[in-house]
Amino acid sequence: MPPPNVLLITTDQHRFDALGCMGNREVQTPNIDRLAAHGVLFERCYVTNPVCMPSRASFMTGQFPDAHGVRRNGIPVPDVPHGLARALSGQGLRTGMFGKTHFASLRRDYAPDYEFPDWRPGPDYSGFGERAITHDLKDYLADVPTPTRADPAQPARERAFVRDDYLDWIQEHHPDAYRLAVREGLPEGQRPLAPELWTSELPPELHQSTWIADRTMAFIDQPGSTPFFAWCSFVDPHHPFNAPRPYRERYDPAAFSPPLWAEGELERRSPYHQDRHRRGSAPFTEHWREYRAQYYAMLTLIDDQVGRLLQHLADRGLAENTLVIFTADHGEMLGDHGLARKGLFHYEPLIRVPLLLRWPGQCAAGSRQPGIVQTVDITATILAAAGIAPALPYQGVSLLPWCRGERTDAPRDCALVTNGGEGPHYDPWPELRTLVTERWKLQYYVGEDHMKIDDLSADPDELHPLDIREHPDLVRTLLSRLVDAGSAASVWRRQVGRW
Repeated sequence: MPPPNVLLITTDQHRFDALGCMGNREVQTPNIDRLAAHGVLFERCYVTNPVCMPSRASFMTGQFPDAHGVRRNGIPVPDVPHGLARALSGQGLRTGMFGKTHFASLRRDYAPDYEFPDWRPGPDYSGFGERAITHDLKDYLADVPTPTRADPAQPARERAFVRDDYLDWIQEHHPDAYRLAVREGLPEGQRPLAPELWTSELPPELHQSTWIADRTMAFIDQPGSTPFFAWCSFVDPHHPFNAPRPYRERYDPAAFSPPLWAEGELERRSPYHQDRHRRGSAPFTEHWREYRAQYYAMLTLIDDQVGRLLQHLADRGLAENTLVIFTADHGEMLGDHGLARKGLFHYEPLIRVPLLLRWPGQCAAGSRQPGIVQTVDITATILAAAGIAPALPYQGVSLLPWCRGERTDAPRDCALVTNGGEGPHYDPWPELRTLVTERWKLQYYVGEDHMKIDDLSADPDELHPLDIREHPDLVRTLLSRLVDAGSAASVWRRQVGRW
C-alpha cells in the first residue's frame, strides 16, 4: 500500500486553548474546528521545549532536546540522516517546506563569524526538495526603519541573513508594499500602541500567512504520481501582535475574559518569573485586551488559510488520501499569571499546544483523546503512516493506534519539557526541567533553590501550587520520575532506564 500524502500545518506560539474546538468561545477558528470534527483531537499535547529552535529540532529529528542537542535558541537544528524530510524523501515522497523554518540562528551574536545557512546553493535543504522561507524578524532583513529598529544601520553586525523569499516576492510583484511589509504593516511615521502591538495596514492578500498557504498549494499542484510531504509553517501568531485591519475589526476586546491571575501570585513565584514580569510583561497589564484581540485576529487569518488548504485538497481529489496534522511549536502566555510570550515558566498555556489529525478511514471522525502525548509522537506518526517503523534513534510513539480506536489507554504516562541557558543576546537563564503526569506537574529549576508542584486535577489553572514542605513523599516520587524521564529522553531512549 503506497503511503498517503502528508500535510503538516504548524503555527508559532499557539497556546492549546486558543481554538473553538478546545472550548474557547472568544476566538474565531471555524475551519480548524471543522478539521477537529472530521478527525482526532489530542487534548493534552506537550512540546519538548517551549522555544522555537529546540521544538522544531524535535519535529525534524523525532527526538527530545537531550538527544538532538538543541537545548536553546541559537544552536542549529542538525541535518541528520534520520531527519523527517530525509526519511520521507527516501520513501519516494516529494518534500516541501513553506514558511518559517528557524533551523538556524537568525543573529550573528552567537558567533561573530556565523553565516546563515538557509540560502546554501542546491535543491536539497535538510531533505526538503523545495522550499520558500520567511522569518519572524523582518527588522533584521532590510535597511528600512522598523518599529523595533529605528536606525537600520545600527545592528548590521548582528544580521546573519539578507534574504527572505516572502519579501523578495513582495519586492518583485508588489514593490509599492515592500517598505510596509518590512515594517510588518505599521506605516512609517506611526508608533505602536505598546511594544510589539499595532494593527497592520498590509492587505490580507499580501500578508505572509496568505503567501505561505499559496506556496503550499502550488507545491501540492505540481504534477507527479508520487505522494507528497508538505510542511506549511505559519509564522503567526508569534509576536509582534499585528493582525491586518479587516481581521482585527472582527473582535471586540471588551468581550474578553481577563487573564488568569491570583492575588499575591507574583510574590510566590521564582525570582526569574518576577524579573520577567517586571521587565518584559508589564505592558500586558495595561493593554491585555488589545494584545488578545490582535492574537486572536492573527489566528483567524491563519484559520482562513487552513480552510483554503483543506478546500484545495478536496477540489483536487486528494482529501481522502492525505494525512493532515495541525499543531504548533509552543504556546503563549498572553498575560496569564502576569506573563507574556514565552520564557522559563512551564505553565500549561506555554507548553501545551493544539494537535489535530485527519485521515479519512484511519482517524475516527470527531474523537477526542485525553491522554498525554508529545510533539515527538507527531514525527513517529508521520513515519508510521509512510510505512517507516519509528525505531531508534526516534523517541516518539506512533499515534495511529489511538486515531483508529485500537487503543484506549494514554499514549504516554508523563511528559518531559526542558529548556534554559539562552545565548549572549539574552540574559542567562537557569535550566528548567518539568515533569507532567496525568495529575501532577513538577517544575525543577536546576541549580536554583526553587521547585514548584501543581495538582492539575484540583487546580488546572495553576494558581495555587502546593507547599512542597508539606509533601516530602510526593516530592521524592516526582523527582525520581523526572530522573527516569530524563534518562529515557537520552539518545538511547527507554533502554537505559535509571542511571
